Amino acid sequence: MSCDLQIKEYFAAWNAHDAVRVAAMFSPDGTYEDPISRMPVRQFDIPTVMGSIKLAFPDFQFQVAGTIKGADRMTAEWVLTGTNTQSLKPGIDPTGKKLHLRGVDVLEGEKNLKRATRYFDQKSMYEQIGMQVIVEPLRQGKAVYGYSKRVSSGNSSVPAIVGMTWIRFRDQSELDHIRTHSAQIIQDFLNEPGFISIVTGAAGDRAFTVTAWENELAMHRALDKAHSRAKHDFRTGDLSPGVWTSVWKPEHINRMWLRCPSCSQPNDASHDASECSNCGSPLPSRPEFW
Repeated sequence: MSCDLQIKEYFAAWNAHDAVRVAAMFSPDGTYEDPISRMPVRQFDIPTVMGSIKLAFPDFQFQVAGTIKGADRMTAEWVLTGTNTQSLKPGIDPTGKKLHLRGVDVLEGEKNLKRATRYFDQKSMYEQIGMQVIVEPLRQGKAVYGYSKRVSSGNSSVPAIVGMTWIRFRDQSELDHIRTHSAQIIQDFLNEPGFISIVTGAAGDRAFTVTAWENELAMHRALDKAHSRAKHDFRTGDLSPGVWTSVWKPEHINRMWLRCPSCSQPNDASHDASECSNCGSPLPSRPEFW
């Protein structure tokens, strides 16, 4: 097979979303690798690789922008287009944004592919579809790093009850399972009038939540739904090596302070003050307490 025909057939198979056809172009010991696979995979794993692209971009297409051909090596520059219409992973909604990603495939082999290596910038890919990429260490001294999320109901009441939880996870797949439960639980919280807000996160081997409520009854009403199913999953299955939950009542609530945008004077905003006590200028709306 000529180099031009091989490259044409290779990308035609990708654009047809035909993993079996792509795999058939590899020799029995051939390998494929890209930044997401993180390691060389054999031809029988190519359906999984293609599935990960289709998961996020069901309409993905490669456009070959140029090629360089050698004796047994071909390099193809391409542009990958697609629309993020499906979830990348549990708990992350599709953004509907379009992808226009540049990259390169290096193909080695004369008749059948011995090796295919794909290069592209993961950071650019995620940022193009509205995802944030944060560069932080996993660990630094005694500190472990991770990510967090806040979901607010818009309820501006002073919290009377705070719930705190952590749950350990063994690996990313177990964390994804926990996040699936979490998405359902948070929706129940948002349907409860006495819910104020939640902050969730994960760092090291722990996921955690801090929730704020108008009263304990509101919290129990919200927990008596998807949260009960998550507890059942933990008690009767193999979800998580350990968990801890607790309910806290504030010993005292400090005042909230807002700085005047005109004169920079701090103002006591605990009771929805509308004007600066120093210059009389309008103050920003008081944010939620949590």
